[in-house]
Amino acid sequence: MLKKLKEDVGERFKEFRIDKKKPQHVLASELKVHQSTITNIEHGTTFPKINYLQYFYEKYGLNINWLVTGEGEMYMRGHPKAGGVSKIMYPEVQYGDPRYDQYEDLTDLMQIPAIEQVILAKLMEAKTLFKEEVKQFKVDREKKNREKARRASRAKVKK
Repeated sequence: MLKKLKEDVGERFKEFRIDKKKPQHVLASELKVHQSTITNIEHGTTFPKINYLQYFYEKYGLNINWLVTGEGEMYMRGHPKAGGVSKIMYPEVQYGDPRYDQYEDLTDLMQIPAIEQVILAKLMEAKTLFKEEVKQFKVDREKKNREKARRASRAKVKK
């Protein structure tokens, strides 16, 4: 399963690179890595590191969900650099929240390539196992976003 996930991510990463009309050496230069790093990602040998994903999101509006799962569009709608977004979604956890330290630890662990690969694989496994819960979460989130937009629109009209 992990091998297939790496290959799928690699294929989508290559599709992104080609869509941006960037040769491997140019992306490697942007990340300050060797071209072989990009080759290894595209061939499914390794996952892109989390800081690479963050860079491509910020610079190009790459939809990380699309890259990892194949779902959605390649670029985030509304992103100023992509023409396309949502943000990378992090839970709304503030300092002082009991979960804050857990999320901070998880973010730190994601910097270790071997652990990052395991976490991504486990997330994909969980997504499959909890398919109905994920589906319901997306429906609920969309309803919440529509309601938030309606409230913002009403507030604008009142002004």
